Parts: sequence; structure tokens; C-alpha cells
Amino acid sequence: MRLKHIEVFNAIMLAGTVGGAARLLHVTQPAVTQALAHAELQLGYALFSRQRRKLVPTKEAISLYVEVQQLMAQLESVRRLSLALGSDQAAGLRILIVPSLAVRALPDALRIFRKLHPDVNVSIRVQHSREITQSIALQEADVGVVYGSRSHPAVQEEAIATGRLVCVSKVGAPGADRRSTVALEEVLRTPFIRIDERDPIGTMLAEQWSRLGVAPRANITVQTHHIAMVLAEEGFGPAILDSFTARASRSSLLHVRTVLPEVAVDIKALLPNGLRSSRLVGDFIEAFRAAIDQP
Repeated sequence: MRLKHIEVFNAIMLAGTVGGAARLLHVTQPAVTQALAHAELQLGYALFSRQRRKLVPTKEAISLYVEVQQLMAQLESVRRLSLALGSDQAAGLRILIVPSLAVRALPDALRIFRKLHPDVNVSIRVQHSREITQSIALQEADVGVVYGSRSHPAVQEEAIATGRLVCVSKVGAPGADRRSTVALEEVLRTPFIRIDERDPIGTMLAEQWSRLGVAPRANITVQTHHIAMVLAEEGFGPAILDSFTARASRSSLLHVRTVLPEVAVDIKALLPNGLRSSRLVGDFIEAFRAAIDQP
């Protein structure tokens, strides 16, 4: 199958009709029909059967579509990378950052950065770690800020800071005593606000309770550290998250205790591998380090 045939096949699978596929591809219906006919002629078997004005994929088409989806995803990556390479990267600084660090650490870092570069255009996108890694690999941004290591051959890492896991809970809530530390096992044996395991810290927690042989009793599962902290402030239960997020709270109702045994939490800057970082990127990373070190 030629690439044109694959694009038509994919469009029909998505739309279900020749007319819908034509609209997706911005071509005429006869052009779609002709391309499909040529593809089936080359293959020697039918890809679709007509049922009530719809094209129903054959078993061969369903098997083929699995591979076609992977190819289309790769083509989209090529398209995104080609656009990024043609953009004017000197026009400003493109930052990607995880949600929790965008709440307080990022504004503090930008205040420091602005003193050095008051007129530089800054573009900020908040994404999750996996998405940031992919975007940096495609050179869609200049720097990403994430928790933990993100192994990827097209991405290099630079350490920014190291914190630790803490347990946060509402002052006066059951179990929120005055201790400055709390055993991880103790928290895991009570209902707590859990961070999704697709998050690096959620994964870290899952590894910890697996080692302890404890089945977690999470009553609420959330996607971001900041949401976990807000719910803890409101008394929905304790939450285990990173010390950087806990510092973002200005509430006097939040009790913070260090989790024992201590578990380190790293903040890393992600950069496109093989590219020399600009002065703007270097200054931003230093600004972020300074912001994290502030009391």
C-alpha cells in the first residue's frame, strides 16, 4: 500500500463513510473511492463491505488497522518535529512544567528570570511528565520541568533540586497529631488521598507499599499533587506528596510531616538531547533552583 492509500484507509476507519473520509482529508468523494479501489486491487482482497450506506471493515482491515495506527502516530510525530524545527526558537523561551510545580515554584522562578530578561517572550504549557518528555524529544519546547528521571534517548536531564515525600493533613483532623514525622506504613494503613500511579510519585508510592507488603487504603485517587493537597486541607484525609508542593500552601490549616523512611523526590530539567542549550534556558534553570531554595 502506498502512503496515499494508507491515509485514505485510516480516514475511512475513523469516519465510517466515504463522505466523512473525504471531509477529513479535504478531498472529493470520488478521489477517496478511487484510492480505496486501487488499494484493494493491489492487496488482492476487500478492506470494506457496504452495509446501510456505511463501510464496514473486513477482518483483514481490522488486523491491518493496528499497524496503520502506529504508522499514523509516527507520521504525526514527524509533522510536529518538522514544524518545531522551522519555528523561530530565538523569539522566546518555551517552558513545559508539571501542574504542581506551576502553582508556586514557577511564578517565583519567573520573577527571578524577569530581572535578567524583562523583555523575553515566555510561553508556558502545563502538562504531565510523560507528555513533557515526548514534547521535549520532538523539540516542541526549550525546557521541561518534571519530577524524577524520564529515560528517553532524545532527552537529556539536568538536576534542579531534591526534596522528600511528606504527609499533609488538616490541622485538627483525626490522626493529624503534632509529630513532625510519620511512618509511611502508618499512613498506608489508613484511608488516604492517593496520587494516580501514572504519576512518578504515585509510582514511587506503589513501589514503597509493595516492599512493605501493605495493601493501600486509598479513599480518593487524584491525578495531581496540588489537588491532593487541596483535598487534604479540606479535611478529606491525609495525602502523601512532595515537599515542594507542600510548600506552595499558604494555609495555616495544613499540617506537614516528613514521611519515614525518608524518600527523596527529584526535580529535573529536561532538554532536547544533542542540542546546545541557550543562555535563556540556563538562566531559567538557575532561576528555578533559586526559587526552590527560597524559604
